[in-house]
Amino acid sequence: EEMSTFPKKETSSIKAHEGTVHVVRFNKDGKYCLTGGADRLVTLWNPHNGNLVKKYPGHGWEVLDIVISHDNTMFVSCGGDKSIFVWDVMTGRTIRKFRGHDSKVNTVAYNEDQSVVASGSYDKTLRFWDLKSNNSLPIQVFNQAIDSITSVKINGVEILTGSVDGHVRLYDLRTGGMIADAIGQPVTCVSFSHDKNCVLVSSLDNTIRFLDKSDGSVLNEYKGHKNKNWKIENCFNNDDAFVFSGSEEDNSIYVWDLVESKVLTKLSGHKNCPVSLSYHPNEEILVSASMDGTIKMWFLTSNFKFLI
Repeated sequence: EEMSTFPKKETSSIKAHEGTVHVVRFNKDGKYCLTGGADRLVTLWNPHNGNLVKKYPGHGWEVLDIVISHDNTMFVSCGGDKSIFVWDVMTGRTIRKFRGHDSKVNTVAYNEDQSVVASGSYDKTLRFWDLKSNNSLPIQVFNQAIDSITSVKINGVEILTGSVDGHVRLYDLRTGGMIADAIGQPVTCVSFSHDKNCVLVSSLDNTIRFLDKSDGSVLNEYKGHKNKNWKIENCFNNDDAFVFSGSEEDNSIYVWDLVESKVLTKLSGHKNCPVSLSYHPNEEILVSASMDGTIKMWFLTSNFKFLI
């Protein structure tokens, strides 16, 4: 009964790329989103009306991740060409290119003041690039992972990574310390909760774990979806009441209650696996990107919290 009463609707669908759309990100006011695809392009969309605003050609191989600056004027992309590009949104020009990874770059993140970009690669390293200097070499390299780094997030002096080696690592730049939590399965996505006290971890055992950041204890687990093969992103809504993830076999997006850890609903419509998710900064809107080449926007009506 509850599944059917959860109000939701797919409000738009855009054929965004040829082949997989690896990444979608709302900009900081939620008016636009950037996508990156297997067709080597980054594209700027207005998902609210379906308009294509701009294309950013330059990558030599598939685009795997994108991070957008606070003021929406710049973004960073990375991908299969082992490169990190820094772009000017308006002009479409590349401001910087960083090369140094030995293999594809899976993930990028800005530090707090956006003076540094962190990048995680299939080459097992996390590298840091100084945007303020003309130095094209990394200012620091972390070598702790023993397999591909799939996901990196930064919160102040804390750097959070997930790796195929089965570990979530939390670095503290102030103390120089590092804590590793063994998940025991390849980790494909890590996210800080909005209050920054917890971490959401996706891994290739059809499970998402909610960890206490301070001691790594598992506070909750979310199951029911299938995730054995691909990097599928997780995300929260803006008040951390819900957890979202794509699923491999039924191509749906699962929605769990954070506390009760039960599946509240599935968002269905993609023809292939939804691999990337982004939540609108101030409205209950989710955008998803899929291997089917589309992005879809889901409007989760604001009264849905009271039905639970």
